[in-house]
Amino acid sequence: MSTRPQRIPSLIARVFAAAALCAGAWLAGCTSGAKQADIDAARANAVEAARADASDPAYILEPGDELAIRFFYNEELDAQVIIRPDGSVALSLIGEVQAAGHSIPELTATLREQYEPFVRLPDVTVNVLTFGSRVAYVGGEVRRPGVVGITPRMTVLQCVMAAGGATDAGDFKKIVVVRDQGTQEPLIMMLDLDQGIEKLASMNDLTLHSRDIVFVPKTGIARANQFVREYIRDLLPIQSSFNLQYQFTNFASLP
Repeated sequence: MSTRPQRIPSLIARVFAAAALCAGAWLAGCTSGAKQADIDAARANAVEAARADASDPAYILEPGDELAIRFFYNEELDAQVIIRPDGSVALSLIGEVQAAGHSIPELTATLREQYEPFVRLPDVTVNVLTFGSRVAYVGGEVRRPGVVGITPRMTVLQCVMAAGGATDAGDFKKIVVVRDQGTQEPLIMMLDLDQGIEKLASMNDLTLHSRDIVFVPKTGIARANQFVREYIRDLLPIQSSFNLQYQFTNFASLP
């Protein structure tokens, strides 16, 4: 049984593209009634976990992270910056630099390259001083839907477990992940993690990004139109003005 993430066919993706616009608002509504202390605690736990992994070269920078950029031979260029919501930082001489989405070694290499025309020895280091809030939103057939604080390497399976695990009706074979790519088209993936559950291993489980949305559908939902009807049209506050039209094939026919 494969656990490789699959792209949902384009017709389904178009429906999710519209639904994803409402997903954040829906999940925010779900959590608005929750205790703010619980949400703050989840975020605090995620920040502490991120700090523990700060030395990991695989850590991917995100908006809200505060960076200390130091030049060994050119201290006048030293900077302490916070990655903006668009993922960029502004630095002396070179201006805007995209930081979010890159590892610390990748950003360091980029800075050395961009400063080379201006500085004779661009010996630069990058360190993370503080971490922005890293959360995912979990809905569907989980015991505690809402906001989950995530660590830099947390997987979808681990996130579902942090939300109390799936209910008896939850289906680990058709978990859907909606990811904001910074474009009009969200990235939508379907995972089969059933084998990972059976073997108590994450297998090829997907690593989460901050603000990912995770849906766990009911067991036995065989057709995509039924899935969308029960978990998108009924679950999310989609207005009739969207006038969603869809045709779907059996999930079993997915490649």
